[in-house]
Amino acid sequence: MNCNEVRENLIELLAEGHGDPAVAGHVRECGACTKELESLRKTMALLDEWEAPEPSPYFLTRLNAHVRAEQEKQPAGLLAWFRRPALAVSLATVLVAGGVLYRLGHLEGPTPPVVEIGAVTDLETLDRNHDLYVNTDLLDELSGGPSDDVEEN
Repeated sequence: MNCNEVRENLIELLAEGHGDPAVAGHVRECGACTKELESLRKTMALLDEWEAPEPSPYFLTRLNAHVRAEQEKQPAGLLAWFRRPALAVSLATVLVAGGVLYRLGHLEGPTPPVVEIGAVTDLETLDRNHDLYVNTDLLDELSGGPSDDVEEN
C-alpha cells in the first residue's frame, strides 16, 4: 500500500481501533503515516473536549421578531403582483387560453386551392398543351433535329 491509500483509511483505523491490517502494518513501518495518525488522534481529542456555546436567552425572541418583520414587508417592484394568487391564476388562465387558440389556428392550416372541373378547364389545358407542342417543333427545326418533312417520307 502507498501512503495516499493509507491516509484515506486512517479515520477507519482510529474509529474501529484495529481497522485494516494492511493499513496498520504500513503505519507501523512508515514514519510519515505514523505522524499523520498521531496528528489525527490529537485533533479528535480536541474535538471531544470542545463544547458548543449556549445561545443567548433572547436569541429566539429576536429571531421571531425578525421573521415577523420580514413577513410584514410589502414586496416592491414589477414582480410583486406575482405573489397575489388571484393575479397569478388569471395570468395562467390567459396564457393557457392563448396557447389553445394559437394551436387551433394552426391546426386548420392553409385552405387548399380550388380546382375547377369542367369543359372550360379541359379546353384551357388542351390549349396550353398545343402551345407546348408547337414550341417543341420550332426548337427541333432550329437545332437540326427531326422534322415533319423527314418523317413523311
